[in-house]
Order: sequence, then structure tokens, then C-alpha cells
Amino acid sequence: MNHNNELKDKNSTVPQTEHRFNALNIEEITLLITLSLAMSGIGISDFSPLKSYVYWSAMTLILAIASSTLGWYQAKQQGQPIKSALTAQLVHWGATGIAVIGVFILLNTGRLNYESTGLVLLLLLGLSTFLDGIRVGWRFALIGLLMVITSMVAAFTEEYMWIILMITIALASAVFFWEKHHTLKHQ
Repeated sequence: MNHNNELKDKNSTVPQTEHRFNALNIEEITLLITLSLAMSGIGISDFSPLKSYVYWSAMTLILAIASSTLGWYQAKQQGQPIKSALTAQLVHWGATGIAVIGVFILLNTGRLNYESTGLVLLLLLGLSTFLDGIRVGWRFALIGLLMVITSMVAAFTEEYMWIILMITIALASAVFFWEKHHTLKHQ
């Protein structure tokens, strides 16, 4: 009987381990893609301010899809209503989209120039990503924080890419070591 219980426990932990592994992979892949695109946008804002506002418009949609995917997956895994999770995402990113349109209106009326528009969009999307990260996961919030810091550093420094690269590497290293320590601690 004990042997059967041990087999049952071993069999029941395997799907939980695989489930945790799959959830972690989906989150990490989504976040790595999002971070890569955000860093690309930062470079575009630096080298081609005229095209950066188009890029950040597309990023609004990409960020919305990424965070909605994470929200949907988390709601599904936690047994929460998927409809309410997706509704929250729709409202959040819909409001962000309206704010992005507002920035374009300011650009078209001459209130903003192209360089300022790229920075304002980066700041706006960074804030929106950070706030959504509070709901869908702290890693997503870190990406938003990195975007906000980048917009602030870019406002004061002409050659800011090296600073942002160092901050990104430091954040990624801290997250990696924290995750590794946290995983070892719970085993």
C-alpha cells in the first residue's frame, strides 16, 4: 500500500512539475520577445525618430497581445474566469491605445516634434506595461520599468544606449540569480 501511494505521489508530481515548466516557458518566451522588441524600439527612437512613433504604435498592439496572452494563461491555470481577465486587458490596452492616438494628435497639431513623440510614447507604454505587470507578473512590470527609465535617461543623455544596455544586463542578471536562488530554496 505504501509503495502504491509513493507511485501515486510520484505520478502526481510529474504533471505538476511539467505544468510549472510549461507555464514558466510561456511566460519567459513572451517576456523575452517583448523585451527584445522594446529594446529594438529604443534603438529606433534613437536613430530614426521620424519612424519611431509608427514602431511604438505597433508595439502598443504587440504589448497588448503579449500581456493578454499572459493574463489568459494565468487565469486558465488558476481556474479564474478567462472572460474577466481578457476584459481587464481590453480596457487597459484600449485606454493605452487612445492615449497613443492622443500623442499622435499632439504631433500632428505641432505640439510635439518627432524626437519628443518617440520619448513620450516610450514613457506612456512603459507606464502602461508596468501597471499591467502588476496584474500579470512582476517580470512584465520590470520591462515597463526599463522602458520608463530609458525614456528618462534618453531625455538627458544623447548617447544613452550604453547606459540602458548596462541597466538591462544588471536587471537580467539580478532576475536570473534571484530566480535560481528562489528555485533552489523551494526544492
